[in-house]
Amino acid sequence: MTYNIIIGRTESDRKKFGEKGTILIGRSYVKMGQTTTLSNYVYMDVIKSHVVLIVGKRGSGKSYSSSVITEGIIDLPDEISNNLSVIMLDTMGVFWTMKYPNEKDTGLLEQWGLKAKGLERIKIFTPIGMYEYSKSIGIPTDAPFSIKASELSGEDWRLAFELSSSHPVSILIDKILGDLADLRKEEFNVDDIINLIQKDNTFSNETKNEAINRFKASKGWGLFSNEGTKIEVLINRGAVSVLDMSAYATSSGGWGIKALVVGLISKKIFVERMLSRKLDEIESIRTGYSYFKIKEEVSEDKKPLIWFILDEAHELLPAIGKTAATDALVTILREGRQPGISLLLITQQPGKIHSDVLTQSDIVLAHRLTAKIDVEAFNSMMQSYLGDTLTSYLNILPADPGAAIVLDDNSERLYPIQVRPKVSWHGGESPTAIKFERSKNLGL
Repeated sequence: MTYNIIIGRTESDRKKFGEKGTILIGRSYVKMGQTTTLSNYVYMDVIKSHVVLIVGKRGSGKSYSSSVITEGIIDLPDEISNNLSVIMLDTMGVFWTMKYPNEKDTGLLEQWGLKAKGLERIKIFTPIGMYEYSKSIGIPTDAPFSIKASELSGEDWRLAFELSSSHPVSILIDKILGDLADLRKEEFNVDDIINLIQKDNTFSNETKNEAINRFKASKGWGLFSNEGTKIEVLINRGAVSVLDMSAYATSSGGWGIKALVVGLISKKIFVERMLSRKLDEIESIRTGYSYFKIKEEVSEDKKPLIWFILDEAHELLPAIGKTAATDALVTILREGRQPGISLLLITQQPGKIHSDVLTQSDIVLAHRLTAKIDVEAFNSMMQSYLGDTLTSYLNILPADPGAAIVLDDNSERLYPIQVRPKVSWHGGESPTAIKFERSKNLGL
């Protein structure tokens, strides 16, 4: 008798919720003699906070799997999906394609009982300086986003500029930000910083000129505005917000810029969800003390639970050193469960990612790995309830695209699975020099 597998859910939650609030991610593999076949459907809990790590070598299906999870969250019944929000960092400009249906895999989708469809509740945000250009060349984008210079700390600037803490420019930046605080100037822009640097008489002209040049260069990032995008704009109930950062893929210091954005958004998400969690607790207490109040009321002030999806996570959370996003992301890794923030981290180099990711992940979805440093890091995650190395389980998987193993620390089980096909278009496939011929001569 077949049954559905649910990962990420404790036994008590299974009894409490059943399969409600879970999403289909694939089917498990079962080996019968020399034959490997697909068996039980595999679902994943998304209504509780999780740290999900997706690993695999290039082209193994990492971004595909993350898109499957995103589709599932948005496709839940409204009473559940409206309590969830997805924010994705798109480093290569591929996730916007989820707006369109996956018509190229119609036959495969039918085998799974699925239908091709694009995501309607998805919004693409482009850095404000690239927004009009992206629209002019036909790249789908829905809105610009920006940050305020006054929201960044001295360390944020230092890490974005890739400077050491003892560098003269770093020290100058800290002084200038201190001067702005003394002037009680809470709102300021890059030009205000440059003006104060020019007026400063405590640093050498050489240091001042280097700092001025760096801040002038930052204006070319197309990222700053006096208003900044409020976090409420990105947190949308039952919807996906995609931050398209692909414009910085080839920029000098591009990852420093991306980390700046991720760090700032992470801090804001944490603060918003901490506030919402307090409102949840207050409402629960009021409900608990009332004999007549059966259902909790939804407050407009309460934000939905967040799923924050980050591609190339090892660049934001490196094993050695730190970025402008590291501290904020580590805080979510360690403390995000209580306020209701889930992290989904994607990397092709688990050997180069922060150790907290390896220790805090409660769900791991692994495609094939080959590099020695990544294999060793992956095996370091082996739990006491597993009788072999994790890579030994990978090695017995079929060579089919989408084959993976799922390690579920909640149920202390491991499952070999085939990730289900996407219902929306996948934009992460590698291009080929030979175009597939779709037309057919009908002899008319």
